[in-house]
This record gives sequence, C-alpha cells and structure tokens, in this order.
Amino acid sequence: MSIEARAGALDLLGYGTPHHDVYANRSRWAGLGEGKTAVITGANSGLGFFTSLALAESGAHVVLACRNEVKAEVAMKEIRERVPHAKLEHLHFEASSLESATALGSILRHRKLDILIANAGIIRTPATRVNGSLGYEAAMSTNFLGHARLVGELAEIFSERPLRFISLGSVATRLMKTDPNNLALNHSYHAYRAYAQSKAAVQAFTLAMDHRLKQLSWPSRAIAVHPGYSISGLSIKVPGINEPPYSKRVRDQMQASFAQGKHEGSVSIVEAALNPGISESPRGTYLGPRFLSKGESSLARPAKATRRKRLMDPVWKIFVEANHGIDPFQI
Repeated sequence: MSIEARAGALDLLGYGTPHHDVYANRSRWAGLGEGKTAVITGANSGLGFFTSLALAESGAHVVLACRNEVKAEVAMKEIRERVPHAKLEHLHFEASSLESATALGSILRHRKLDILIANAGIIRTPATRVNGSLGYEAAMSTNFLGHARLVGELAEIFSERPLRFISLGSVATRLMKTDPNNLALNHSYHAYRAYAQSKAAVQAFTLAMDHRLKQLSWPSRAIAVHPGYSISGLSIKVPGINEPPYSKRVRDQMQASFAQGKHEGSVSIVEAALNPGISESPRGTYLGPRFLSKGESSLARPAKATRRKRLMDPVWKIFVEANHGIDPFQI
C-alpha cells in the first residue's frame, strides 16, 4: 500500500474489502486471531459484544473487561453458544475509575497482549455537569481518562510487542465544535457537547499516539475507529444482550436510510484489530463507514480538529495528568 493512501476502500491495505457485518465476515477473519489475546472494555453489550463475538470466532483469546460480572457472564454464554470453541475470560474494569484502570493494568502487564480495544464509555451523558476523575466532567472521565490510565499502565508492552490499541471515536466529532481551552467543560456545559468533546479527545489522543509510537520506533500501533451511527433497533437480536422493545425497533427502522446495526458498525473495529495491512498502513490511519454514518468499512478521514496540534497538545496533557504527571511515551 502506498504511504499516501489514507482514504478509500479498505482493499487499499492489500487484503480485500470486508462484508457489511460481522456474521458475513466469518471466513474472512477465520484464523487471524489464533495465538492472539484481545482485551475489549465494555464487551458485554452493543459494539463490544459483536466485536468480542467476531474476535472469538477468529480464534483469539478474548478478555471481556467489564464492570458488571453478571452481564459479562451472559455475554460469554451467548458467545459460546455461537462459538463453542471460544476462549473467553472476564476481568473487572470500570471505565470512569482511574483506580480500576490501575488494577486492570497490574494484571494485564504480565500478559502477552496483541489487541487492546477501548470500547467502554457513555453515550447518554448527564443533563447537568457531574464531576468525574481529576475534575473533568463525567463523559470525559469515562470515555477518555480511564482508558488513558490503562494505556499508561501498559506502556512497557507497547514498547516490546506489536500491540494494536484501538479506540472508538464518533461521527459526533464532525457535528459539534470542540473547544481545546474548555475540555473540562467548567462553563458552557451541554450534554451533547460533553459527549462530542470526549470523543474528539479520544480520537486526537489516538492519532497523536500513533505518531508518537513511530517517533519512539516502538512496534505497536494506535488506530482510531468510528462505527458510524449504529443503533440497537437495527441490530440483530441477542438474548440478554440486544432486545430492544418493539416500539424502539419501529423508531430505529425509520432511521435505516442513515443508520445501521451494531453488528455492522463493529466491522471497522474488528478490521482494525485483525487486518494484516494495518501494520504497514500510514500513521494516523482511521477506519469508518463509507458513507460517514453507515456503509462498508473504509479508510476514512477523521474530523480536522482531531488532527490538529491545537487539540492534540492539551489532550496529551490530560493523558499525562491521568498517569500521575508522567508521560509513559516520553521521547
């Protein structure tokens, strides 16, 4: 693949184009996960569940890092019913807690990790500002800070192995302006702004991290993905995992022209994890649906703001702050 090829069909990576959902890609991904360990936060529902299912079917050992053990057990049961040979494990992780990230990191740093997917987060942000970790509001705390600490705890693995860190951005980063000077939203708080800014921070951090890894000559990659507008009412029914009421199915079907199911939105996540071409792709590679909110997985362009130092620099400072003031990826 040409180093200049940053946008277009995923076959630019040299390994063909995936099908539209995780079920249709079984043969494409078969065996690509063999011998690999993948950690997925928030893996018991939504995009995390379908990603876990696909990675288990690919042969990977999948660690479901979830806060609710009961829900994680339900998810593992449903995966095993579909993939009898699945290698699964649950570890506790609360995305809004730096202490939980530290505890998970202390376990994982002794593993040979190959894939780390930062999926856990909140979409329905509080109507009024709620304090989270380090004085940031709840969305930034949950969607970014917890994973920032976890990445810092695992820095040594990034230096030793070709670990792929995959984070979930959002189409929301294109729909609302991010203020780099007000990332804590101490003023002008709005629930949707909180969500959009937290996702912009995630994207900017991941893109910056991918370039930093190159500067350090470390073997790992950081790939940002956005799953489009993926909603439960258009997703395949899974008992205990995705069972929206009939009324929601009807409402979501009315959005089908610009939305998709989570079993479709998760294709880009799995491609970022397993596609062999990712290893040689340009720094700052970003995956998302072809038509922005839906469509086949493609090489996409992240929102301009998330590619600029004006946002990357303050977001990196938050990353350092989340790691006791130490930059784990210091050049």
